[in-house]
Amino acid sequence: MEGFTTTIASLLAPTACELLRARPPLRVHIHESDTQRSYQRLLADQADIAVLTPHPDSPTVDDPRFAQRPLMDDFLDLVVPLGHPLAGRGPVDLAAAAGEDWITPHHYQDRLIQALCAASGFAPRRVHHSDEWPAVLAMIGYGLGVCLVPRLMSTAGYPQVVRVPVQGSPPPFRRVLTVVRRGGERRAAVAAGPAALRERAVVLTSQPAMK
Repeated sequence: MEGFTTTIASLLAPTACELLRARPPLRVHIHESDTQRSYQRLLADQADIAVLTPHPDSPTVDDPRFAQRPLMDDFLDLVVPLGHPLAGRGPVDLAAAAGEDWITPHHYQDRLIQALCAASGFAPRRVHHSDEWPAVLAMIGYGLGVCLVPRLMSTAGYPQVVRVPVQGSPPPFRRVLTVVRRGGERRAAVAAGPAALRERAVVLTSQPAMK
């Protein structure tokens, strides 16, 4: 089972545990991978299931090589340092962060943030960068800037940061899909994976934003 970094703790690992406890048990091998690599590994028969966020250059949803299905919408919150003027407020317009220094994450997420900020009428002042979410959250905690952080990324271990919901119609989010090779979903062992992932996604999306 392929998945990007922030899906492993919240989606893939709990799902693998549930499948291992099923009768009969199904053993799942988890492999961290980005979107492009996940599609490649599916085509090479190196993986049966991928959980990914499609990119503008990804295969289209109707690509005949894959069976792709929406799993969940992973909403993005503005994460600010504890004590920030926006901390503790209700949903805010993204434009409220127009004057802030920004910490930018890995490439695709950075492109998404730039597009969302542009739609809100400003270009983020990108001061710091890290490809790793823990480093991004640490910098926010030290007051070095703000960032849009997906809810699949828990901030529980970072007491110096605060999530602030962003309003919109809809609020900013990234779409998460399950993808298998076309025809693979007809195999019972493969079909069990996306089904269990959907059950886990329902639990996640019914909970408040993870701290």
